[in-house]
Amino acid sequence: MALTREPSGSLASTFKEAKIRQWWGRLPGSSLRPRLLERLYPYVFRDPSRGRHFLREFFAVEPGQLDDPFFSHAVRWGGGARNLPFLSKGLREQLEGYDPREELVHLLPEGFAGRDLFSRAQVLEIELFLAGFLLSAQGDRVAMAHSVEMRHPFLDYRVIESAFRLPAHWKMRGLAEKYFLKRACRDLLPERILKRAKQPYRAPVRSLFTLAAADYVEELLSTSSLKASGYFDPERVGRLFRKVLTTPAGEFDNMALMGIVTTEILHRQFVAAASWKGVPVVHPDLVCAPLLRKKGRPRG
Repeated sequence: MALTREPSGSLASTFKEAKIRQWWGRLPGSSLRPRLLERLYPYVFRDPSRGRHFLREFFAVEPGQLDDPFFSHAVRWGGGARNLPFLSKGLREQLEGYDPREELVHLLPEGFAGRDLFSRAQVLEIELFLAGFLLSAQGDRVAMAHSVEMRHPFLDYRVIESAFRLPAHWKMRGLAEKYFLKRACRDLLPERILKRAKQPYRAPVRSLFTLAAADYVEELLSTSSLKASGYFDPERVGRLFRKVLTTPAGEFDNMALMGIVTTEILHRQFVAAASWKGVPVVHPDLVCAPLLRKKGRPRG
């Protein structure tokens, strides 16, 4: 059994990126506020030739964007949209005109758009990230695969209710994240822990394909394999794979390749495999019926 702090970030708020962009959007001509990004991503500025220009281009915001209810996650979603060209032509045609945000609107609580920036970000994190990814793919499944049971004290309903009642300035003071949580624990933890800088987890994506045996990756990304699954454009993926292997690829290239590889693995394990074909079809709309009725949407 293991005790974990997850998901303290989603509840106590670690959305410094959104806060900086909000400040920046109020004064888009400021030359000082964009420099806050240097404090947020100091490891990017180890390469000064691309760091400052890249961050300003990527995180730039216009005043009109501040009213977007999904403002806190716009950058993350925009980064994901950069991977769409790797999809196959047929799949891109099927997705043409589709906007997942239109579906997300129906899952959000009443008054969502009127909440403060951090509260909106918390709701989106819980709806989209917490259960399906953070606790499942990175938490429970990994732990149980090694006979470890996770315990999440920050998921106690009383903690969650208290977190949502906190005013925004208690969740983050300046760029000091988890402000209220650190104040509450200041007598329990050494000062060096309370004040130490956050160290981001950066997976060595490229080394996964170069330091270890990567023959399975080459086979997964072969033209015949990609055509068989039908998700990705073999030519574009081939160029991306060669780029990652031969040059110091950036974050987007590394993550795009990782997403393609994992999608192909999942396809082989759960779609192309024959074991699922005899399983009766389950219609999840019956499970979702109470939510659909609440939102006034027809069943079907």
